[in-house]
Amino acid sequence: MKLEITRNHQEITQEHPILFVHGMWHAAWCWAPNFMPYFAQKGYDTYAISLRNHGKSQHLKPTWRVRINEYVEDVRQAVESIEGDPILIGHSMGGFIVQKYLEKHPSSNVVLLASVPPYGILGPTLKVLSKYPFTFLKANLTLNLCHIIANPASAKKLLFSESLPTDMANSYQQKMENEAYIGYLDMMLFNLVKVKKILPTKMLVLGAENDQVITPKDLQKTANSYRADLQILPNLAHDLMLDTNWEMAAREIYKWLDKSVNP
Repeated sequence: MKLEITRNHQEITQEHPILFVHGMWHAAWCWAPNFMPYFAQKGYDTYAISLRNHGKSQHLKPTWRVRINEYVEDVRQAVESIEGDPILIGHSMGGFIVQKYLEKHPSSNVVLLASVPPYGILGPTLKVLSKYPFTFLKANLTLNLCHIIANPASAKKLLFSESLPTDMANSYQQKMENEAYIGYLDMMLFNLVKVKKILPTKMLVLGAENDQVITPKDLQKTANSYRADLQILPNLAHDLMLDTNWEMAAREIYKWLDKSVNP
């Protein structure tokens, strides 16, 4: 599989590289404006993957047919292409994929960022359904989840804080693309995380108080499942890495890494 894996580094002073894994509708581009340069300046060798059928990565079949295990295989391929034991940072669906990866591939350090919980996406789905019932129906009838974020105003309400300038939110929304419908069903029911298979690892669960997709209650349950550290930040929404106060989230991750990974 030919995957887009972008890289940003300056003077590398940290032992572990970082691999960023994006969520639904996104690609490697979502880490480029803020998180990759921030952590590169802190001495990390940073990488971001575009999962298959996203960004410039290869398309081998229609996006709606892609399964979660195929995305997990993409992460495995990316990890093996990076020298060293990377810190895995997964956002939203990317956090779920990282958890599935951990079932078979131990990793020393993990950050789940506004992540889909191990028990799946049913709760977040019901939240979206209650707010946008006709849009959600259209997405299911057409097997095209892109309808959920096709309207710029709806995308901003779901993913960003009100304080993010509309032109910036629109520019991000225009880069978003269709998502795997069968993979979505995997996260709903067919391929949930087998928590008992995951070996103990240093983990931070980080999320946003104003998240319209993943609630603080979801984050707490995820942290409890892994006995992980938990941080819920104010004045941020679901796309923490692109939001107005993105640096608050990046700073908390850096502080946790400095304490837990590089003591």
